[in-house]
Amino acid sequence: MVPSTPSTADVYNSGPVRRLLDLAIGVQESRGALSLDDELRRYIRAIRTSWIARTHCEPYTAAALLDLVAQTLDVPGAAERTPEGFRERMARAAGDMDWAQYLRMLAGLVRILDREPPAFYDELPLGGWESHVTFPHLGDLPDLLFDDQLPGATFAEALTAYVTQEHPFCDEHLAPVAAEAQHALVLFPGKQSYGGWTRAGLLELLATINDHMAAEHA
Repeated sequence: MVPSTPSTADVYNSGPVRRLLDLAIGVQESRGALSLDDELRRYIRAIRTSWIARTHCEPYTAAALLDLVAQTLDVPGAAERTPEGFRERMARAAGDMDWAQYLRMLAGLVRILDREPPAFYDELPLGGWESHVTFPHLGDLPDLLFDDQLPGATFAEALTAYVTQEHPFCDEHLAPVAAEAQHALVLFPGKQSYGGWTRAGLLELLATINDHMAAEHA
C-alpha cells in the first residue's frame, strides 16, 4: 500500500493565512473606509481575549505562517503551483505588489501591533466580524427572539419563550448565552449598548435565564 502524501493546501487556504488575507482584502475593497492597522489590531485583540484562540494560534504564530508562505513563493514559478483560491486572494489583497513581499509586510505589521497592549473598545470599537467572533451566540439572538412564531410578543414574553424552548438542553444552549451576556456587560459598562442589545435588555436576559436555571436545574 502506497502511503498518502499530506496536502499543504490548507496552509494557503485556511487558518490564519486566509483570515489575514481576507481582512486585507476587506480593507483594499473598502475604498478607504477601513484601516489595515485597525483591522489587524481587532484581529490581535480577538485572539488575545480568547483563551481558546490564544492557545491554538498566537498572533506571532500567524505572522510566522505568513513568512513561511512568503518563503515558498520565493521559488521561481511557485505562485502558479499554489491553490487557486489562494492566488485569487493574493491578487485582490496585494494588487501590483510582489506577493512574497506583501506577505512579509503583513507579517511585520502583525508583529509590530502585537507588541502593543490590546486596544480599549472605546478607542477601537468592536468591528462587525470581531463582534461575531466575540459573541457568537448573543449576536444572533435578537433576530431569533422576534420571529414569525411570536407576532406582537413583548420583550419579556419573547425571552421567556426562547429560554423555555431550549429546555432541557440548557447547559448546551443557554449557558453560553448567559456567559456572553455577562461578558458584554463587563466590556460595555454604564449605558453603552452592544449590537442590538441595551444594558437593560442584557440584564433581563440574564435574569430570565437565571430564574429558569433555579427553577428547573437547581
